[in-house]
Amino acid sequence: MPFWDIFKEKDEDRVKRLQQEASVAALERGEVTPAARHRIEQQVNSPHKFFSSTFSAKEYLLAREAGYEPISQVMGSSFMRVGWNSYNNAYGFGWPSTGELESLSNAHRKARELAISRMRQEAELLGAHGIIGVHIKVKDFTWSSNVTEFTAVGTAIRIPGNDALKQSKHIPFTSTLSGQEFWQLYESGYWPTGVVMGNCTYYVQADWQTRSATNSFFGSAPNQELMQFSQGFSTARELAVSRLTSEIALMAADGGVDMDVTYSIQPIHVERNRISYMDMLFNFLAMGTAVTSRPDGKARISHKPMMVIDLARNGLRSLEFDDPLEDIGQSNYAADDDDLE
Repeated sequence: MPFWDIFKEKDEDRVKRLQQEASVAALERGEVTPAARHRIEQQVNSPHKFFSSTFSAKEYLLAREAGYEPISQVMGSSFMRVGWNSYNNAYGFGWPSTGELESLSNAHRKARELAISRMRQEAELLGAHGIIGVHIKVKDFTWSSNVTEFTAVGTAIRIPGNDALKQSKHIPFTSTLSGQEFWQLYESGYWPTGVVMGNCTYYVQADWQTRSATNSFFGSAPNQELMQFSQGFSTARELAVSRLTSEIALMAADGGVDMDVTYSIQPIHVERNRISYMDMLFNFLAMGTAVTSRPDGKARISHKPMMVIDLARNGLRSLEFDDPLEDIGQSNYAADDDDLE
């Protein structure tokens, strides 16, 4: 047998290669993979209807009672390699100066957009009106691999018999709200438009004053605030929250709910002129759900408290909350014996 036949690609290997190439091409276009699309189409066309969700038992029962239908779990993910960083100098090494690491902030933002977009595409293939209970997982950036990860998982739902929802520009919507929270929001006349996020990665290079305060040689110095680190922390938060607010405005939403701000503080130990110093890296992530009025304009009817008037013959009786319970429980409204005859 000719030696080149040994290296001839087998049919099954060729199929795997073509499948992998098709998956990579779909991801490059920002789409779900063919395998995921095939799985969802099989579920939609299957005569045996079933669902999967991230709901608890209580959330599922409430969903059925409220009239919206869980369809399936949906997920989107993205791994992003951080490219040219602001801390790289012309020689390809070195540490950043004080300021935002824009390449890292942008990588987190882009990974989030791709992950949520792929999750929405899965919901759209399922014919869902939206996704609730979205859980976000963000992997901390590692300097060694230069890779960051963003994964979004939620439950696709459908609201039968509500054609007015077709008027919404945000179908399918995304939301971090739980099953109970979505029901309360929907019944109160509001509608989630999408998950909004603001993030910032900020690096603080210690100046001489901060270096002196954090150097072990000056460990006996009195307590003092590290003003440079405090200022960097505050700046990172303000940038993240302002970007979150901008996304709410871009969605033309009335506001945001279920807001959550998380952060991490990473000390960076560096050596300059054979002396070890400590810089600081701050990662801020602000996330929530933008909401607007429902397309159909309906809201749950709020019943007003009813006034009860005592029509007993003895008239009204003033009760003091400090009265003993046995005194309050005694009846003063019994008719006289003469009245019963």
